[in-house]
Amino acid sequence: MELWKRTALELGRLIARREVRAVEVVTHFLERIEALNPAINAVVTLDADGALAAARMVDERLDRGETFGPLAGVPVTIKDLTETKGLRTTYGSALLRDHVPDVDAVLVERLRRAGLPILGKTNTPEFGGKFDTENRLFGATRNPWKLDHSPGGSSGGAAAQVAAGLGPIAHGNDGGGSIRVPASCCGVFGLKPQFGRVPFWPRQDSWATLNHEGPIARSVRDAAALLDLMAGPDPRDPYSLPGPVPSFLDACEGDVRGLRVAWSPTPGYGRIDPEVQALCEAAARTFEDLGCHVEEASAGLDFPAEAFLGIIVPRMVTQLERDLPPGFVEQLDPMLAVFLPYADQLSARDVARAEFARLQLYDRVEAFLQRYDLWLLPVMAAPPHRSGAFGPTEIAGRPVDSPLEPFFTFPFNLTGHPAASVPAGFTRDGLPVGLQIVGRRFAETTVLRAAACYEAARPWADRWPEIAEQSSR
Repeated sequence: MELWKRTALELGRLIARREVRAVEVVTHFLERIEALNPAINAVVTLDADGALAAARMVDERLDRGETFGPLAGVPVTIKDLTETKGLRTTYGSALLRDHVPDVDAVLVERLRRAGLPILGKTNTPEFGGKFDTENRLFGATRNPWKLDHSPGGSSGGAAAQVAAGLGPIAHGNDGGGSIRVPASCCGVFGLKPQFGRVPFWPRQDSWATLNHEGPIARSVRDAAALLDLMAGPDPRDPYSLPGPVPSFLDACEGDVRGLRVAWSPTPGYGRIDPEVQALCEAAARTFEDLGCHVEEASAGLDFPAEAFLGIIVPRMVTQLERDLPPGFVEQLDPMLAVFLPYADQLSARDVARAEFARLQLYDRVEAFLQRYDLWLLPVMAAPPHRSGAFGPTEIAGRPVDSPLEPFFTFPFNLTGHPAASVPAGFTRDGLPVGLQIVGRRFAETTVLRAAACYEAARPWADRWPEIAEQSSR
């Protein structure tokens, strides 16, 4: 099997056994990026020299008999919203095209220390502000399954990279669905851990109370192994969870017999495309075959867009006004610029009401999850949308009433619960659809075990988009 088709854990074992050199693995993926990235535009800043130097270090230390963890020598990418010391970090903004941080984010420090070569940075919309990965600095990232469609956002570059075999694992972050939506759109696995599980520092103040750092991978166990390296407390992040931290890779073992599982086609709000519903419902019924008690039930959530916008918009606008030069609005993505007048309309009472609504939403979800171990529902109400739009513009042929209506992800950023996207299947047009698995508070281990059992029952990793095979022909 070619190296790019191997899982990250398989590559790690090959490197550890000296059956392949880490330098060889990194070189292999650099060649794939050179061949395929121009069509997909997933990786926007490449660090070939740095990745090769890190790989050589791993090889040398292994030659001396030293041991590493299971992903040593396996290359990873970092989303361009996250700081990398000495490596350009633009936040998807032309205003910061030459910004080079002098520190690593906590998670980057940890990945470097674990021996993972960093291939480079993946594309993101400007400041993570929409569900389409496109910006004025680097242009649009393409969905490897259909190049005129979006990979989702804001971790669209990361998900497209993994889907096309440009690297086996990727870092993403999720402030409203930004790991789960791209994972769904690109047919890969993505996990938003419990809020605070992975430290968020240096933090972007606008996203500080909503953002979850997490993994994107082709397999559940690869994602779990990557999370093992990123997770754990750090005093620089006041929201980071204390230890001890469980082994997320170990949590993938075992079965899910006896778990109480709720399935619902919506969270309570919104409409659903019939084809998406059918695919997700069939995927949800797989859990019956796995021995779970599955029933159709919903927490009946009201549409929490006002709460979400009332929290993120004032913070986003305040950060932009603080950090960017005068006149920045003229260079800002128009889809992001609409936040500024909206922020002017919000009163202090509106912001307080948003925080109250957030707490009420948490109460409702938490009460529901006291009755069920897992809640299954679609990631999105519609298939992946075409590039150039904030998100899907219609559901089942009818225009959306709100840009946030198609997304069933952001309620769980407001509550902080762990949630994952697993591939549910493909539409008649050949576009991926994701099933969302939501767990109880702090219960990433249950989410991962359920996802791993589902993956064993309905494996997806051997199906690749046509463009991924092109460099092998």
